[in-house]
Amino acid sequence: MPKMLILRGIAGNYGGRDWPRGALDEPSALEYARRKGYDGKVLDVAGATGPNSAQTQMALAEFHRDSTVTALYGFSGGGYNVLHIINALAPGERNRLQLVVVLGAPKNKPELYTGPWKLVYRLDPPGGHMDGPRALLHTLDHN
Repeated sequence: MPKMLILRGIAGNYGGRDWPRGALDEPSALEYARRKGYDGKVLDVAGATGPNSAQTQMALAEFHRDSTVTALYGFSGGGYNVLHIINALAPGERNRLQLVVVLGAPKNKPELYTGPWKLVYRLDPPGGHMDGPRALLHTLDHN
């Protein structure tokens, strides 16, 4: 089964909850992956951003180690890191990606993420930033 790497947001207190390992509604993200036909794998690292961040480097290592990784899902800080990951891939490696999901990373315009893959790019839903993964999952109920 193809795999989707799921990248959490930055660690902190959001929505009245502490997220020491990075903010993310993991059940919604994993269910989205499953319903899209992927085995979801949440990287166990917070989404501090940058090309040399722990999350970006862990995702690149996983992508290179596991040839079944064909999708990326980034929430908040993880959404910004998706761009660093894409930019670090060789053109042939980029062709392996089939789906890129970016949620709650409004400082990066969707055009930055375009490629030979399907792009799902969403700003924060009416329920707020932390509701992004649940709101995206809910869109599958209406297709």
